[in-house]
Amino acid sequence: MQLLGGFATIASIETLLLMIVGTFGGLIIGALPGLSAFTALAIMLPFTYGMNPVSGICFLISVYVGGSSGGLISAVLLGIPGTPSSIATCFDGLPMAQQGKSKTALSAAIISSFVGGIFGAVVLSFVGPYIAQVALKLSSYDYFGIILFALTTVSSLAGKSMVKGLIACLLGICLSCVGTDGLSSVYRYTFGITKLVNGFSLVPVLIGLFAVSQIMASARDKASQKSLDFSGTNQNEGERFTFAEYFKRIRMIIPVSLMGLVIGVLPGLGGNISNLMAYSYAKKTSRHPETFGKGEVDGIIASETANNATVGGAMIILLTLGIPGDNATSIILAGFQMNDIAPGPLLFKTQGELVYAILAGFVLANVLFFLMEYFGLPIFTKMLSIPSMLLLPIVIVCCFVGSYCANNNTLDILIMVIFGIVGYALKEHGFPLAPMVVGFILSPMLELYLRRSLMKTGGQWLPIISSPVAAVCILATVITIGYSLFKAVKKPVA
Repeated sequence: MQLLGGFATIASIETLLLMIVGTFGGLIIGALPGLSAFTALAIMLPFTYGMNPVSGICFLISVYVGGSSGGLISAVLLGIPGTPSSIATCFDGLPMAQQGKSKTALSAAIISSFVGGIFGAVVLSFVGPYIAQVALKLSSYDYFGIILFALTTVSSLAGKSMVKGLIACLLGICLSCVGTDGLSSVYRYTFGITKLVNGFSLVPVLIGLFAVSQIMASARDKASQKSLDFSGTNQNEGERFTFAEYFKRIRMIIPVSLMGLVIGVLPGLGGNISNLMAYSYAKKTSRHPETFGKGEVDGIIASETANNATVGGAMIILLTLGIPGDNATSIILAGFQMNDIAPGPLLFKTQGELVYAILAGFVLANVLFFLMEYFGLPIFTKMLSIPSMLLLPIVIVCCFVGSYCANNNTLDILIMVIFGIVGYALKEHGFPLAPMVVGFILSPMLELYLRRSLMKTGGQWLPIISSPVAAVCILATVITIGYSLFKAVKKPVA
């Protein structure tokens, strides 16, 4: 009943128009390589000055939902993640587009995003405060174990060679060490370059590895220069993925939705991690894991369902504890502060009407993005008919703009180019890029929580596994890696 009252609160022409504009703006910005939901929120935040609290915050939430979902468009059509949370969507999205199944891939991704977002909204409405309280009790031991287990996604994303996957992951870990040490403030591996004190920014690294390397491969391949309208694209253009087909995979959908939600609740993780972990889970539990990476729709479903459920998880911890779950929700937190609203446990008691208006706005934003993307499919798929001699220069410009806008740092453009060359060379020699990204993203948090844990224990390792959560995660890590290595060794014998 309280949620229905929230819908009544936002039922004004002003709020609805703002939410439509916010969702559409988020979709457009999220679809451009390098311009994530965080970028969209940073651009839109100043426009909320002077708005009433309900309209302003619902506008920001619409931008957040739209930006988080927009990345799937370029991930499927170009193989370039519009946002970091769409990395795993690229693995099967582009192969499906190349096989002439662009509408099937896009509609599957859109439905998955919608269901994941609604799932997060429903959980946020009913059990959000309870989940947040559990997350608050987790120690640095627990976070270390969880992140270490997340790193084991490398075992299933490594492709045919486990060794090459591990090497790529270690390369990502090494590159993440560049910059200022978070605990001692000592510069590491900056070689006297002042602009490297903050390390390599994630945005230019991602654009370089996925976008620039893809552009280089396209430029090399004379066939791809003719057009990005891959053979067979128009043959199946009318085929759309349906809700009935989606829910046939309910056994996979429920675990990846919960995975995305839990990762969203844990501060500092977010969709960057959940989409990769969900993809890993789907591949491991599939009856046909060999089809992943070659145009398997289950890979898209797992990735998009999880990363949008993560949005709900991040909102849970923001509203109930006042802690931003990721970079994007830190901008929404600023929107609360601009209206003199303090998110936290008391918010549900002191401003319950506002809270349920926000929850209703979150549900409506998911409906709006679904309508815009699902019925806009014919427009999106026409992108594949644009000759690459026209499309690739536009993509290159977006890459440069996206890399520079991340930090307003010209060095990021050079970093993007360098990582593009590195990504191209790695792919040419059979090294997968996903493990490198996993290592790069998770390594700083893994190091931080490990060092905090060792500071608590006086340098002793055994007390870390005294925590049940940490012990289970570390045991699962050992089993996962051991099983993957066993399969890798056994396969040639068979």
